[in-house]
Amino acid sequence: MFIKIWTRIFFFMTITSLLLAGCAPPSELPKGPDAVWHVVVIGDSSLWGLGEAFTSQIEKDVGVKVVLEDFTLGALSAGEVLQALQTGETLQKLPAALRDAEVVVMFVNPVDSVDTEKPLNFDGCFFSSAPSSCEPASFQKWTTDLKAIWAEILKLRKGRPTILRATDIYNPLVSPWNKHGVFEACTECWENMSDAARLAAEAYDIPFLSRYDAFNGVNHNEDPREKGYIRNDGEHPTDLANQYTAELLSQMGYEPVSPP
Repeated sequence: MFIKIWTRIFFFMTITSLLLAGCAPPSELPKGPDAVWHVVVIGDSSLWGLGEAFTSQIEKDVGVKVVLEDFTLGALSAGEVLQALQTGETLQKLPAALRDAEVVVMFVNPVDSVDTEKPLNFDGCFFSSAPSSCEPASFQKWTTDLKAIWAEILKLRKGRPTILRATDIYNPLVSPWNKHGVFEACTECWENMSDAARLAAEAYDIPFLSRYDAFNGVNHNEDPREKGYIRNDGEHPTDLANQYTAELLSQMGYEPVSPP
């Protein structure tokens, strides 16, 4: 009798363990030469080319095969990405890509994250004029939207280990700003924007890479054009800049994010 009872208990426990093992998300990222990591880069044109540089860096560092899903589009905003994740009406391949993504890197701009009571208007800086409204409060809606995007990404990943990395944007216009006397005003605006992106990342314990610090120096007064980081169009990153960014991301390590 006791043997039969213990046999049944053991059988039940074994089946339960197998079922739980099949349903539970993996606790570690895949490893080894046959492992595949999917990398998703979400960004505006300031991230053009980073995906290729970072995937090569990961393959070199980790020894896995990397598949890149590149969602970098000119002027891609946080508002557009959030709408895509919540409604599926645009960027229709993005949710599926994120479900499979072991690595996600993101910078999306704030142009569609506007609170009418706290307006944001920093367009003047792109034309070497002072921004009309670029206070920290003006970026609160953007921070909220970025937090919502990170939350959607974590929801799609369903507890699976994921390397999330956030970044800000560099300033390619140091010389024009100095020439037209708007360096201080526009630098304050860029610093407010960087701080807002960092706040959103910190809410989910996501490591943050400041390209602003890396390209422009910690005082934000160095011209990345003189370093060979900006293309002839005066705006977008060169291959050298993307390789530098990939190396900085590499130095941050490959620890998955454990959300609070």
